[in-house]
Amino acid sequence: MAEQLLKRLNVKKKELEWLYVPDVQYYEYENCKRYLQLIIPYKQHWEENKKYPLILFIPGSAWHRQEMYNSIPARAELAKRGFAVAEVQYRESELDIFPAQVIDAKNAIRFIPSLAEQFHIDTDNIFISGDSSGGHIALLTGLTAAFGELDLDVENNNSCEVKGIISYCAPTDMFLSEGMGPIEDLLGTDKVTNVPDLAKSASCATYLSSERDIPPILMFHGLEDGLVSINHSRNFFDKLKQFDKEVEYYELENEDHCCPTFWGNDVLDIVEKFVKRNCK
Repeated sequence: MAEQLLKRLNVKKKELEWLYVPDVQYYEYENCKRYLQLIIPYKQHWEENKKYPLILFIPGSAWHRQEMYNSIPARAELAKRGFAVAEVQYRESELDIFPAQVIDAKNAIRFIPSLAEQFHIDTDNIFISGDSSGGHIALLTGLTAAFGELDLDVENNNSCEVKGIISYCAPTDMFLSEGMGPIEDLLGTDKVTNVPDLAKSASCATYLSSERDIPPILMFHGLEDGLVSINHSRNFFDKLKQFDKEVEYYELENEDHCCPTFWGNDVLDIVEKFVKRNCK
């Protein structure tokens, strides 16, 4: 009789399951509807008072039409760690130029309370994140949310503030990458220097000063990024430190633009600690 070998595995931490809720409309404009993809930590029997911090994630797309479905499994890695995720679709530059994309992100944040009870979302702990052009919009959204800039909802004054910002490979300076094409499309011009005021308002450092309170920021960039120069993150990090703002910045060796490594455990561990540390 063959010897039977029994192995026992001691599992110290059980991952949460996750619930995917597709195509939740958060706003309707004259020319289009915009949607969220929700990924929610899920238990078969939710505890009555259990609430999960939310990470609003904006996928990069060079400010053109976004792919909203392919990366759902990657976003689910955050849900497994106890964070709700709302992936945000913004109006692409073909539909409207800057700052439409920031306005969309703020409208998405304002929509979240309508979902909070059903999906156990903690509206006191909302973070905003994004990669590439999505990281750019996430940064601008978080930097301006408390000050009424780049916003149209002035009559209601509904809050769209966040507890922290997480960016991956974000272009932060519109003048640094002049001639890229997508930046000109975003600004509605054929040359960035033709619209210097608009380009300045779309550059993240514009919203920094010593006296201005901004949310904590976590940034990542690949050292071998061939699409968005690493100088975008380096220069912005230097500005943040110059004004004594709370920021963490990591450069990933041997990695290109928005690589899969950003959704590996090493980076996710850093993101998890950042979110938990800055929760209210």
